[in-house]
Amino acid sequence: MRGEKWIVITSIFYPTLAIHKFLNLTTHWNLIVIGDRKTPHDWLSRLYADRSRILFLPIDEQSSLGYSILNYLPQGSYARKNIGYLVAIACGARIIFESDDDNLLETNDIGILPKISDSQTVPWIAFRRQRSPFINIYGSFGHPHIWPRGFPVDELRNVTEDGWHSVRRNQGNMIHAYIQQYLADLDPDVDALYRLAHPLSIGRIKFDQDQPPIALQPFTFSPYNTQNTVTHYEAFWGLYLPVTTTFRVCDIWRGFWAQRLLWDIGGRLVFGTATVKQVRNSHSYIKDMDEEHQLYHQSGSFVRFLASWSSSLPSIAKRIAQLARDIAQAGFWHSKEIDIIDAWLTDLRSVGYSFPSIISTASPNPVIQKRAAVCVTGTAECINKVWAQTDVNLRNRLHGDIDTFLFLSSSSPNRSLPLIPLATRLKRARSYKNTTVTILYEDRVIDTDIPADCPPQYRLSRHNTYSDSYYFQQLWALAECYNFVKDYEKRSNVKYQLFIHARADVVPQMPSNFDRKGALHVNTTLLILRNRYFPALHNGLVLGPIKFMYHYMTRWYSLGPCLLESMQHSEASLLIYLKRFTKIRIDRISTDRANAISYEPNICHENNNYS
Repeated sequence: MRGEKWIVITSIFYPTLAIHKFLNLTTHWNLIVIGDRKTPHDWLSRLYADRSRILFLPIDEQSSLGYSILNYLPQGSYARKNIGYLVAIACGARIIFESDDDNLLETNDIGILPKISDSQTVPWIAFRRQRSPFINIYGSFGHPHIWPRGFPVDELRNVTEDGWHSVRRNQGNMIHAYIQQYLADLDPDVDALYRLAHPLSIGRIKFDQDQPPIALQPFTFSPYNTQNTVTHYEAFWGLYLPVTTTFRVCDIWRGFWAQRLLWDIGGRLVFGTATVKQVRNSHSYIKDMDEEHQLYHQSGSFVRFLASWSSSLPSIAKRIAQLARDIAQAGFWHSKEIDIIDAWLTDLRSVGYSFPSIISTASPNPVIQKRAAVCVTGTAECINKVWAQTDVNLRNRLHGDIDTFLFLSSSSPNRSLPLIPLATRLKRARSYKNTTVTILYEDRVIDTDIPADCPPQYRLSRHNTYSDSYYFQQLWALAECYNFVKDYEKRSNVKYQLFIHARADVVPQMPSNFDRKGALHVNTTLLILRNRYFPALHNGLVLGPIKFMYHYMTRWYSLGPCLLESMQHSEASLLIYLKRFTKIRIDRISTDRANAISYEPNICHENNNYS
């Protein structure tokens, strides 16, 4: 039996509905089922389907294959799946799909991305933030409070606060999608800690079907498993499942070291939305938790080790062998794994596998000059109705290449207005396309040196005084967004002339053109909104040369003494502060009119405060 597309699974149960569906797909796939000690001897006789596409290998027939790795594979081990990979490769496989017998395809075919995908197919690239090499990919598909098995739970807070959804637009790059992980609805692959702590959600989880595929940037990690995974020929070497780890660890450890080596051949790990429904076979969550012990204690340190690892060896096979030894020396798997991986490499060669070449690091491109970077801050709830309008108005009035950076809080605003569902608000923010980078984060507890009895506040004539408790969060977000843009300049070899800050919940009045001469020349002067209620500035829209905007965006670092004391508004001192450093003009034409936008239930929740 030969073919280019193979499904590989192991099973200790009689044929399930998932198995029967694999044999009745609309496109031609062959199926390999690797038996083990507990697999029923009459398994094949219980299969009521066309058997022309299936190769069932009971345990007593596997030794005749002659693979070197057979000397190391114990019975009752998930790692016996390695046999299936080798058989598929020997039978002409170019694509291998992995699954389990409790994962039911939602359609009658296996969806796969092209091996080399363009930016229309894979429009987003996920990247790590500053405090962790991990991303929580489940957040980008609609569930920021769920995490995949293998994600270090002690880093969940850092990732959530830094940006549980951190993606940049794929600007025309071809993605070598050698490994593709698709998610599972209902009972996805989460760890035992989540299952024990959230029992009522298990069996009810559904991921966002509208989220396009997301590739991972090099030096950005996410766990992936063997339950709904496509691997193209160039990454077949990375199918190897470690033998000396526990069942609940082996595929996660495989995924981490494969990701690191994948970069060396120019490959990427790509995630797609759920294409299967998992009705999980019976498990003991307590036993699962015991088997996941190494994940809880070593996932973070293992990934940091891999991120710092490098090799100058000329071939991927030699680098695989070297990394296996270095992992063992670092204590992340048993030293026996070295010999087993050597046997795996020998077996790959024996079945005719050709290893891909190492890709040399490309020389840096020349610096790209762009007109402006726009930082949009605030809460992730008014993007399509409010910021989208400001975005169009701004681009019509400022000529040149503009990049937009959405840096938005997903925390619920403290208002008495009824909120539309959180998932709906966050989906609108995630799905907004006219952006270069989108970072969605949850508010953190921030500490300032300002005395507790000196809160920012504002008061209008004939009105009460209102506390602006969100003010410090706003200042922190400005500094974070500015620093991110400066880092993006370095990493992307881009140079911006202007810097613009806009609030997500404000639609300002604007002049007909920002390219004006004289005192309001945007290339030489910092322009800021006029507040229409009292003599102060408004932070809804500020623009100017990037070197001048530094002082506006990084005010967070200047907080300390009670500068706001006896002031009617937290922005009242802004003009005085900025005049110390730069030329600034209040643009009398540009005026805040945020609360002129009416509140519409289920569409957008405006900040109806006067600021």
